[in-house]
Amino acid sequence: MFRFLFPLLILLSVSAQARVFNINNENFAAYFLATGGGSQLGTHAVAGEAGAGVNYNGGVNYNYTGEFGFLYSKPRASLRFGFEILKPSVLESTANNGTSDLYSAKSDVLGYVPKLSFELNVHGDNSSRSFISATVGTASVTLKNDYALTAAGQTAYPGVVDHSIEAKGSSTLLSASLGYEGILTDTTTVIVEFGYRQLKIDNLKYSKDVTTFSGAKTSGDDLMTSSGVKRELDFSGGFISIGFRFYM
Repeated sequence: MFRFLFPLLILLSVSAQARVFNINNENFAAYFLATGGGSQLGTHAVAGEAGAGVNYNGGVNYNYTGEFGFLYSKPRASLRFGFEILKPSVLESTANNGTSDLYSAKSDVLGYVPKLSFELNVHGDNSSRSFISATVGTASVTLKNDYALTAAGQTAYPGVVDHSIEAKGSSTLLSASLGYEGILTDTTTVIVEFGYRQLKIDNLKYSKDVTTFSGAKTSGDDLMTSSGVKRELDFSGGFISIGFRFYM
C-alpha cells in the first residue's frame, strides 16, 4: 500500500505548489486599463454655433477612457496592442446673449482608438519593473449635439426649431507615459501610468442632414461655426491610468 501512497503524496505535493512568478520570463498577457485626465474640450463642441455675442456656461475639463488588449513582453521591451474607448464628460450648457437664455445645448462625444504602444523597461527585478512608453493610434470620434430653444431663442432665430446634429471625425493619437508594473498575484500584475496625450479632431463632418442656426446642412458637409471656422475638438492633456495585466 505504501508503495502506491508515497508516489501519490509526491504528486500532490508538486501540484499544490504555487506558480513562481518571474516577470522577466512572462511573454503574453491580456490587460485592462482605466484612465482619467485633463481635456481641452471646454465648450468647443457647441461654442460659435449661433453667432457672435452668445456665451455658454459649463465646460468639459476631463477625459475618461477604458482600454483593453494584449501585451507581448520581453525582459527589455514590450509591445502593447490595444483598443481604447474615449468618453469625456457630457456637456450640458445654456446659451445666453447677455440678457436672455436662448437655448440649452447637450453635447455627447464618444471615441474609439485602436492603438500600438512600445514600452522600454528602464528598471526592474523579478516581480516589478518601471518603463517609458510611446503610443500611436487612430481615433474615430462621433459627436451629437441636442439643442432646445427657449421662447427668447425662437424669437432670436425665427424658423429654427429644436434639433440635433451628428458628426464624425478622425485623427492620429500620440502619447507618452512613465509606468510601473508590480506583482499582485501569481499570474496578475497591477500597472500605473502617468503621461500626456495629444489628440485634436479638426475634420468633423455632418453625418446626417439637418437644419441648424446657420441654415440647412447636408451629410458630408464640414462642421463649422457660424463664422465659417472648422470646429475642433481637442482631447489633449495629462492623464493617469490604473489597470491589470493577466499573464497566460
